[in-house]
Amino acid sequence: MEMNAAKVKDIIGDNPRFHFDENEPYGYYICSEENQTIRDTSILKYWEKLKYMSENADFLIQQAFQASFYDFYGVNRKYIASSEEMCQQLIVDSFVLYAHDDSIGCCLSNSRYMFGHFIECLWNVHWALIYSTIC
Repeated sequence: MEMNAAKVKDIIGDNPRFHFDENEPYGYYICSEENQTIRDTSILKYWEKLKYMSENADFLIQQAFQASFYDFYGVNRKYIASSEEMCQQLIVDSFVLYAHDDSIGCCLSNSRYMFGHFIECLWNVHWALIYSTIC
């Protein structure tokens, strides 16, 4: 279920750690099993989790980032000088709540130095990082 673009924008505001285009709100949604009805509680949980991510983006991105991501072949080091700088400039491109267990997934990227690539992250309902990988 795609989320209301105006509400997403209201929550993330002008946070520089988020990419969001109101005309193309892809990437902000609740993922559920086929034919599963999304409950109002999941929608409320989504807004709560997005607000938390918006308020704690720096910490959560640092938690998910691995210095080895800087060595990934898809990172153009001509535009980024270090793994620290790479981490500081990552942007949330998508934010997904998985309805079956309330885990949170997002993709981090920066088109300036990772064109076509991203870091996929997954946190459990309590914001404990499950994994992050670069693709």
